[in-house]
Amino acid sequence: MPSFLRPDSAFYRAWSAAADLVVINLLTLLGCLPVVTAGSALTACARVVMEMARDEDTYTVRTWWRSFRTNFLQSLAWWLPALAGGALAAWMNLSLSQLGGGASAMTGLVNAGVLVGVGVLVWLVPLVAFFDNTASAHLANALRLAIGGLGRTAVCVALVAAPTVLALALPGARAAVGWFMVLLGVAFIGYLMALVQRPVIDRLREAARVSTDEQS
Repeated sequence: MPSFLRPDSAFYRAWSAAADLVVINLLTLLGCLPVVTAGSALTACARVVMEMARDEDTYTVRTWWRSFRTNFLQSLAWWLPALAGGALAAWMNLSLSQLGGGASAMTGLVNAGVLVGVGVLVWLVPLVAFFDNTASAHLANALRLAIGGLGRTAVCVALVAAPTVLALALPGARAAVGWFMVLLGVAFIGYLMALVQRPVIDRLREAARVSTDEQS
């Protein structure tokens, strides 16, 4: 067997990870189709890609499905308000665009609010995926992480926005961007975000483990 096909080779690991990301992406997109379950699907995606980023042995489909089921109800607590907020922001931008240049300041404020919301959500999703807490506590912790780790937050927001920015900046690339998102994009972006957030999530998981050990 050629050395690059051995299970311990870098090529084999990269190919296996890419195949896992395709599966995760498909599961996540299917989970998002009913819309109301999208929050739970994104939480499950965050769970699996973070485990991949930590080089943990994981059963991709089983782990995704278990997280999807476990976090479904709690994910509704943040997903439905986020969905409503996104719809409101889109409606406001559409309405303001019809008013002409005089509404540019208001449009900027709306878009700034969207960026702040996304900055909180990029931390809220992995918190829900890995920790048991109330919705309000998760939100407060996500806000603290978004502000305290502003650099990491900015990178994650940029990763989330990259496909949209690329599609708008390069109209000819829209088909390619669309196919990328369908085949791999959501999970791949989630994996890159997991690499950025891993040190923070690792510290929180260790602190939670120590706290549990002390209580027991």
